[in-house]
Amino acid sequence: MTKPRGRRSLECMSLGNSKACHSSVKEGSKDMIWKVFVVGIMAWTCAWGVSMGADQKGQGASGDVPKVVAKVNGKAISGEQYQKLFKQMEGSRQAGAQPDSASSDPKAMKEQVLERLITVEVLSQKAEQLKIQAEPQELDEKIQEIQESLGGEQAMKEALQSHGLSMEELRADIQRSMRIQKLLELEVFEKVTVDQGEVKGFYDSNPQVFQVPEQVRARHIIVRVKEGATEGEKKQAKDAIQKAAERIKKGESFEEVAKQVSQDGTAQRGGDLGYFSRGQMVPEFEKVAFSLEKDKVSQVVETKFGYHLIKLEDKKEARTLGFQEVEPKIAEFLRQKKGEEQLKAYVDNLRSQAKIERAGF
Repeated sequence: MTKPRGRRSLECMSLGNSKACHSSVKEGSKDMIWKVFVVGIMAWTCAWGVSMGADQKGQGASGDVPKVVAKVNGKAISGEQYQKLFKQMEGSRQAGAQPDSASSDPKAMKEQVLERLITVEVLSQKAEQLKIQAEPQELDEKIQEIQESLGGEQAMKEALQSHGLSMEELRADIQRSMRIQKLLELEVFEKVTVDQGEVKGFYDSNPQVFQVPEQVRARHIIVRVKEGATEGEKKQAKDAIQKAAERIKKGESFEEVAKQVSQDGTAQRGGDLGYFSRGQMVPEFEKVAFSLEKDKVSQVVETKFGYHLIKLEDKKEARTLGFQEVEPKIAEFLRQKKGEEQLKAYVDNLRSQAKIERAGF
């Protein structure tokens, strides 16, 4: 009955597009760090379990990889580190977890893995220079979180084994990621500020972002008709929905009839579909839902899913969200945007100051 709900919540405003809404408004600065340095080193909390379960036979990880693939200020990055991260990124790419590493070009993949390792080493050295540490309790809690996300202690052991990692190596990687997280919070994100003038300027310059379309809240009862159903099956379904309509006309509660008769997941909540705007439902259903008066029940409506009865619960007219309603979310969006820009500048600056040597392979 409904179309796939690709629409983002209007409460997060979308800020120009749905991707911006989810990647910038709903995520905090720590989540942004995980996104920038994901897989194997910085992504144990959000992607490690996915890559653990993926196929680890990525092409291009083996072969003529030297013992030392790069040096940062004289500190070596080993070929073993390179191969492990390559396999993790390749596994995540195959699982669809890493769109930014989706390249199937072995050369491009190799460069991406190598540059990620170099960046992490540069940041790790900076954290060490500033004596930033991860507390043992924080580390234990993070490992426990990973273990629970994988399904328990035994699943953790199996995942480590399949990935060719020891618990000591895992702890070291997580400890490093947490130190880098603290570094970036201290050096980048805590310094990001947004004033009210910037927030108001964004609001005034993007009025289309804050327009909320007309919405209705409806309940429905559906008796399904499978694709390719016979005329007899269609008649049986139509008789069932008409009997439901008669029960409602005689005074039974729409919600109770929905719980007993409706054949979809909304039945248990009395057929409640919540609020929706135009374009979310199939046309036949939408046309009727938006034309009903509040508390009225429709005639039988036929769609490709079957036969429906629709009751209109509420209607909200189109409007523009007020500045005070969205001010906090705009401020957070702008803070994240500035944070991303300053993060890149910070990392680029550290890399430019470091002595980086790459092995040719």
